[in-house]
Amino acid sequence: MKKEYLILILFIAALSGYLLFNKQDRTHYTLPAPPKVTADSVDRLVVQKPDDTIAFTRTDQGWVVTDKAYPADDTAMRQMLDIITGLRLSALVSENQDLIRYELDEDHRLDVTAYDQNTALLSFKIGKTAPTFNHTFVMLENDPNIYHATDSFRQHFDKTVNGFRDKQVMDFAEAAITGITIEARGEQTHLTAQKTGSGTQDDTGTRFRYEDGSAPDPKTVSNLLSTLSVLACDRFLDDPDKQNLKKDVPDLKITLKNDNTIVLDLFDQGEKGPVFGTSSMNRFGFALKEYVAKDILSWAHDLAGLEQAQTKEEVRTTQ
Repeated sequence: MKKEYLILILFIAALSGYLLFNKQDRTHYTLPAPPKVTADSVDRLVVQKPDDTIAFTRTDQGWVVTDKAYPADDTAMRQMLDIITGLRLSALVSENQDLIRYELDEDHRLDVTAYDQNTALLSFKIGKTAPTFNHTFVMLENDPNIYHATDSFRQHFDKTVNGFRDKQVMDFAEAAITGITIEARGEQTHLTAQKTGSGTQDDTGTRFRYEDGSAPDPKTVSNLLSTLSVLACDRFLDDPDKQNLKKDVPDLKITLKNDNTIVLDLFDQGEKGPVFGTSSMNRFGFALKEYVAKDILSWAHDLAGLEQAQTKEEVRTTQ
């Protein structure tokens, strides 16, 4: 028995020594901490993609994108700044410069640099999203290693200029509108808001009336105004295209009255083309999503009685 105990003690000692040796021989590393950046300190941001470089600048009116100073989307800017100010590394992935595997090579990576005037506050490279979708492969400036960064965020930086632009082209308080004029097919229709009712939740206290005193469908009016009050486009047109649009008579003109005059012109390109537009609240021409344009045209035509008039004309023609 004593011999067996001795063997067991020697085995435990050998195992402990092995584990201790391997623990001491194990490679240790400390994750680097990216420079701390506050959102207020960033006044310029550059995202360099394999095929394009997009620059953002903070102005007194907000962020703009490219040297053409297109207004930038607030949500898109906040998402990028949140990553920049909260960038945190969670693991060392590779010390072997395996750039292609992690899409950190020149053909795939995104190079991001945040500036305070001409001083670079933070520079890092963005590779692909990790298979867990909870991390992103990144590299820091002057560091050859590849790391896991917390969160999946490549999509916030990997957009076109159009994807970064603020696409809202109309913005007003629906309740402040006192008049609507619809011009289409050579006809004008005027609606005027009139105060009526108690102004409670069930009765807003406002009704629109035609010039002859009759009332349109209130739901159609509400649908039209609520859509126009926060109207966003699908994409913007090149600058010369807006001037070209202005040379044509719009298929639909909607003029809204509040303290100011708000004008929306829509140009229907036909069944297979998009609907282009201009707004007095935006200096750029734009294209609307198909379903948005279809709804606006339908509601406006309903309020102007054009759909019914067209049906009657078709009936007379077939008789």
